[in-house]
Amino acid sequence: MTNEELTLLAELKAKPTRDLKPAEKAKLKSLERLAKKEEKAAEPKPTRNETFGVTPTTKLAAVPFRISNEEKSIMTDAAKRIAGTELFYDRLGGKDDLSNNTQMRAALRAYEKLSDEEKVEAIREAKLSMARSQR
Repeated sequence: MTNEELTLLAELKAKPTRDLKPAEKAKLKSLERLAKKEEKAAEPKPTRNETFGVTPTTKLAAVPFRISNEEKSIMTDAAKRIAGTELFYDRLGGKDDLSNNTQMRAALRAYEKLSDEEKVEAIREAKLSMARSQR
């Protein structure tokens, strides 16, 4: 923002809002928005690892899948816990890489690595969880 805009913003903020004319109110809002945008741009952002592309290159068929509230909370808690670590930013990049969709895909990859006995036990626990949530 220029010095002129900064002084105008200070003048408009100094006046009581009931004394402002509609044009002055609009100008005040636009100047506040501009100041907020500049302030946000000045904040340092975490660096994004460019290992993966930003836009998808393939189209996937949608698969209907229902998740219980308990499972949603598990994913949300895990996302919050992981997002606060440096390891996450070093290996992946930004918070956009931690969507529910991405977490489900990661869970499927982890599921693939389990032994048959561990898979059966996980399925049993999931069925019990589903039965509890239907009550």
